[in-house]
Amino acid sequence: MSTNDVKSARRVLDILQFFATTQAPATLSQISAGLGIPKSSCLALLDTLEGDGYAHQTAGRYYLTRRWLNEARIVAEHDQLTTRIRPTLEALRDELGETLILAQRSGDHVVYLDVAEPDRIVRFTARVGQLKPLHASASGRALLGAMAPADREALAARLSLDRYTSQTVKTHKQLLRVIEAEAGRGWHVNLAEHQADTLSVAAPLVLYGTVLALVVGAPLDRSAAKADLIGQTLLAASRQLTQRIDGPAAAAFPK
Repeated sequence: MSTNDVKSARRVLDILQFFATTQAPATLSQISAGLGIPKSSCLALLDTLEGDGYAHQTAGRYYLTRRWLNEARIVAEHDQLTTRIRPTLEALRDELGETLILAQRSGDHVVYLDVAEPDRIVRFTARVGQLKPLHASASGRALLGAMAPADREALAARLSLDRYTSQTVKTHKQLLRVIEAEAGRGWHVNLAEHQADTLSVAAPLVLYGTVLALVVGAPLDRSAAKADLIGQTLLAASRQLTQRIDGPAAAAFPK
């Protein structure tokens, strides 16, 4: 894959996100200026999208077609991983009354694969595709805790440990110490380390040899006292999922 291929892919995603943000047709000049790319490059991308039915023009303004939605729906409906875990996310959401998230590591970050939010005005909001820091999130520490110690130490050593609140871990030694202590009980708790008014709790989940995390996000003042109960619930759900999907031989994780 060439550098140009990577750049083109990035720019196509930028165009998609541009229209998701603006939610209105736009001229070539507006798109080019909004994305900070030359008009010639922008036009070439839009011509390709238009030629393949992913974009159209009306009165000199571009907009994306519903082909994106139709094909995304088909892809989502055949996602074997999230489809099989979704009922558990929804059941836990209803039981706990808080936002449930399925997460996975992507490089030096956590990426949200699926989200089930409760029908409450005040809630932890999240979106599929959202990234979180490994060191300042319960999901990140759950994913790190499930790694082999040598791999975990190597990855933790290269994290920048950006500070988000006064509660964010300050050193790599502190991070590894916290991960080891929390991994011993089976779940990880983040109390206002990324956002001052939120809590997250996560338990690792291994399916098909892939490390994931079941995560609860909630307002801090409503759920801090229930953090360990939430963790126990997530741990039990993780074991049940592993047993049901991967079979009895894999159900011993996490110990």
